[in-house]
Amino acid sequence: MIWNPFKKKDEAAPSANGKPGKKESIEERIERELDSLPAMIKGKLKDPEIKKRFIDIAKRMEKDGVDFKSIRQMKKWMKDHEAELRAEQPGAPAKVETVKHEGPKIGRNDPCPCGSGKKYKKCCGAGK
Repeated sequence: MIWNPFKKKDEAAPSANGKPGKKESIEERIERELDSLPAMIKGKLKDPEIKKRFIDIAKRMEKDGVDFKSIRQMKKWMKDHEAELRAEQPGAPAKVETVKHEGPKIGRNDPCPCGSGKKYKKCCGAGK
């Protein structure tokens, strides 16, 4: 069975905030369901930045009308918004480009370009 953070454990139980009829906020639901989370996610949610991001994503999903009881809807929403979520991610890795050398390739037996008079393989190319 797949874990769902917003699935109520007991439908007949009164709400956690004690006020029947009042809708629970995302933060309250996450706090209430924290014990049922897998240990790996619980460990990550100890970091306030990650917890805030998790709550922000859940709020956006709720605003867009995603049913949290439907894993299929949640996965579809995540796939549709993957690019913008990655762009917002703090510390997201920058796009890496391959370095292209402009000059001629130096052969291992050619004289070293540093001017020492040694072969490249015995001088500057020794560690390569």
